[in-house]
Amino acid sequence: MSRIRPSLSIAAALFALASITACFGGEGRMMRNGDDVVMAGGSPFIRALDSVPGDAILFGGDATFEGTAGGDYLGAGGNQKIGGHIHGSVRSAGGEIHVMGAVDRNATIAGGNVSLDSAGIIGGNAYITGGNVTVAGSVRGSLLASGGNVTINGPVGRDVEVAAGGLTLGPRAQIAGSLRYRVDKSKVRIDPAAKVTGSITALPPRETGGLRGVLWVLGFVIAGIIVVAIFPRFMMESAETLYQRPVRTGLAGLAWACLIPPFAVLAAVTFIGLPLAIVAMAAWFAIVFMGDLPVALWLGKKILGARARPGRSGAIYSALVGGAIIAIVGLIPVLGPIITIIVAIFGAGAMVLRLRSAPPRAVAEYAI
Repeated sequence: MSRIRPSLSIAAALFALASITACFGGEGRMMRNGDDVVMAGGSPFIRALDSVPGDAILFGGDATFEGTAGGDYLGAGGNQKIGGHIHGSVRSAGGEIHVMGAVDRNATIAGGNVSLDSAGIIGGNAYITGGNVTVAGSVRGSLLASGGNVTINGPVGRDVEVAAGGLTLGPRAQIAGSLRYRVDKSKVRIDPAAKVTGSITALPPRETGGLRGVLWVLGFVIAGIIVVAIFPRFMMESAETLYQRPVRTGLAGLAWACLIPPFAVLAAVTFIGLPLAIVAMAAWFAIVFMGDLPVALWLGKKILGARARPGRSGAIYSALVGGAIIAIVGLIPVLGPIITIIVAIFGAGAMVLRLRSAPPRAVAEYAI
């Protein structure tokens, strides 16, 4: 994703997700695709007795999962409560995220405030970034955490690495591996009862780059996975638009990036135009900051060739492969940021053209 200030980037990503979420009203609308279940609405809810054979995808203002999922949990929304039993992995982005259930595999989470409650269990590795991160439950693998303040007060089965403004190890913290932290020494609090089996290494804090920068980018990766999972057809068709009409795609993306903000400013000066300006800027953020996705999907499919898989899982895998290449190229000094901006413009143009050419009723059918 585009390389901008971390605090601004995560705020923009979450704002974009919240803006998209606002398009869905009501308690929740459920769609099935094979074994997978997609719920979008104001308050999507999967109850304790409900069982989802495949992936559970919840997208809304207040999302609650208390059932059983045979696959992964994918969530986006303002507030999320993740309980029950998830046999796969958790990938979640939002404002407030609370994990209270059992996750058999890994957890990748980005949010304003993220907590793993004392009853929560992550069977694999945990990758968490947020304004405030609290790990009171059990992480049986390794823990990679970044945030304004990180608190660990539970058992971790392997190594822990932290980059944050502050770090606290509570009395119930038990780290079976080593602890490495990149935190100002004056902001580190380790309770005498906390146990670290391996070594403890204090690294000099860095304001930019390093682990913290990687984890902020990780927030965009999570958001990208969720968007592709919910709208696989739309993203795949946007990638095809990019391939079929590259010149028009670039011009559309440039127009979108440059013309919408001044239009919104002009509209906002009147009382009647203010709501239109808010909607326009919400759409602008959503498309520009997710603009890398069509390009990543197209690039991933080209790299994988005949090995590219069909359907939602194939789209996610292709987007991850292509996104990794774009991220690596973005690290090249001077040239990298220029390329990432161009990629975002072309990707935004592809989505704008696809939305423009789609029949109104077809937009609601993209989430399959």
